[in-house]
Amino acid sequence: MTAIDRQWADNHLALLDEAVPQQVSAVIGLLVADTLAIASHARRHGVGGTLADRALVEAVSAGCSVWGADFRATPADAAFLNGCAAEALDFQEVLINPRNNGHAAVVIVPTLLALAEQRGIGGERLLKALWIAFAANISLAEALGRAHRSGQAGFRTTSLLAPIAASLGAAALISDDRDLAMHAAAITATTLSAGLLSALSPAVGSYSLDKDLAIGFAARNALQSVQLAEAGASGPQTPLTGEHGWLASFGFDSSQPERLLADPRECDLSAYAIKAYPACFGCQSAIRAALDLLEAVDPAQITRVRVEVNQGSASSLSTRVIGNHLAARFSLPYAVASAFVRRRSVLADFEQEALDDPAVLAFMARVEVCASDKLTAQQQATGGFPAVLTVYAGETEIARVSRSGPLDGLDGAARHGLFQRKLEQLCEAPVRERLLDLAAAPWHIEQLFQAPL
Repeated sequence: MTAIDRQWADNHLALLDEAVPQQVSAVIGLLVADTLAIASHARRHGVGGTLADRALVEAVSAGCSVWGADFRATPADAAFLNGCAAEALDFQEVLINPRNNGHAAVVIVPTLLALAEQRGIGGERLLKALWIAFAANISLAEALGRAHRSGQAGFRTTSLLAPIAASLGAAALISDDRDLAMHAAAITATTLSAGLLSALSPAVGSYSLDKDLAIGFAARNALQSVQLAEAGASGPQTPLTGEHGWLASFGFDSSQPERLLADPRECDLSAYAIKAYPACFGCQSAIRAALDLLEAVDPAQITRVRVEVNQGSASSLSTRVIGNHLAARFSLPYAVASAFVRRRSVLADFEQEALDDPAVLAFMARVEVCASDKLTAQQQATGGFPAVLTVYAGETEIARVSRSGPLDGLDGAARHGLFQRKLEQLCEAPVRERLLDLAAAPWHIEQLFQAPL
């Protein structure tokens, strides 16, 4: 490996020798509980890619847990199935970072938990492996930048980052061998199923299941790369920063390889934001602003709603053709209209039977989405997705609310309340209590293996 590649791996693997800070374990507990709840609900209700993901696997009696199912699978198959399900609702976490966004838990959690269950590993070792993976994902995101999604390029961010981070963490879970971990990450980086965004283009009008499947393949790739490295397979010497490597192939003009050398002990995992509403993160601030406006404005008064967001969101989240649940989750007009009409934003509002509601469709005609240079600059500076909503009666402005994020201004208790309400939508009471216990005490994650969700 190049000096930077090796130092990147060594810096993160050094976390095995560190005590896990309380703030780190608290974030990891939330991310794991959130991912499990989403995946279990999606599979139990047959959402998205879960309708097709069993086509590639066979049940095995002594395998790993498949969340929301009554069968088990091999570790690689369980990672695939659970990754697909974790992505299906688009309710998962998002990395908020000025250099990049994307998801991580949807790949990292299925990968590491499948391997941990197979090997009987839990406690502090599993917690540290998750810490390594989530920290590594941030350093990779910062090194890559955003150019892989600019112009005509449309590589899926999660598919480029999280599998490499997951394989490094999974290798650290099962072994102290630095070379094994480096080879696993190298194999993953050079065999990526990169994923494309072509199905999420309003111009094309197609919202399909490949989004979920891309995440499943990413988790499978990460786990199998570790298995290959453990069996003696070696990756190339310069997978990340070398000639024709990962950054050279996907970084375009935004790559900054020196960011791979950041100290992971200083990495703030709270940059992973838990979604409050079951829609694309680019819709979250606008939904929150709409719900805030309802406290002061009667929707019957409103003749027009102006939604200002960054340029990227205004372009990619503009669809008004709501053909399926995924189109609804990626539509600012639908998400905002639904919030105003229904005075809420919950899972039921994005299910198939809710998409043809004439009241919501009529209100959508009042919603205009506009790109704001100011909000574009703010998004680039913070990595967040701010929104400004202005409502009018005729030509008269009657109220305006701006939000930098869906959790803007909420204290710890309020955020915990939102998470509890999210779990109430996703889980029955017994499962919900188990996940809340997990979030509070993540060093006992392995207890989930004894009674799978």
